[in-house]
Amino acid sequence: MANTETALKEASTSIEGVIGTALVDYTSGMALGTLGGGKDLDLAVAAAGNTDVVRAKLRTMEMLGLKDEIEDILISLGSQYHLIRLIKGRNNNGLFLYLALDKSRANLAMARHQLKRIEASLDV
Repeated sequence: MANTETALKEASTSIEGVIGTALVDYTSGMALGTLGGGKDLDLAVAAAGNTDVVRAKLRTMEMLGLKDEIEDILISLGSQYHLIRLIKGRNNNGLFLYLALDKSRANLAMARHQLKRIEASLDV
């Protein structure tokens, strides 16, 4: 089982094109851990903003009566991918892994696969 720091390091080193990564509590909008980012990507701001995205999608699913779970949410920008993966099981409700990728260097399918594997091993 990986802790937060180990999981974020693994995401940063095993996934090509990572700009920054965070573990976020979407009940509060606070990042529990971050790695990377910088002047062009404030991970605290990204954590809060993506919390709104997750909450909006969960509300929409509830209004539609969808009895399903979000695996991940992809936001595709001109030069970046932003990937949000909700954490499932083991009392980790309310958390998501956030990954910002450089679109020119990233393999989106591989990034999703690796993030799913990291999520499965995360113990918070």
